[in-house]
Amino acid sequence: MGETLERLGDDETLFHEVMEIFLDEVPKHLASLGRAITAGDAEAVEGAAHTLKGELGYLGISEVSQKARELRSLAGTQIFDLLRISTRQFASELSGLLTSMRSTMRAHPSVEVVAGSPGSTE
Repeated sequence: MGETLERLGDDETLFHEVMEIFLDEVPKHLASLGRAITAGDAEAVEGAAHTLKGELGYLGISEVSQKARELRSLAGTQIFDLLRISTRQFASELSGLLTSMRSTMRAHPSVEVVAGSPGSTE
């Protein structure tokens, strides 16, 4: 995460805003991924996996980003049973990451997202 903070000009407020957006959006992308797999829509699976890959990569979470890239590639095979298994494993790993990130954000509450700022829900 230090790499991300550096990329954002060491602006902790912006870093926390980006993290809040990420924490808010990832569950939505995972839900889209699940719906696409259930519907047998390989193109939508590729799109959701691509979005997750990009967001994870931007934050410097390369190992998990690589797994999203693998899901995107796997979507091209249209082997949905394998996609379901791989997505469950990916979602489990991502869930652990999100839990850790939320704990870190709570442990450093000095910088918070301002209501009405980009990514806030107010």
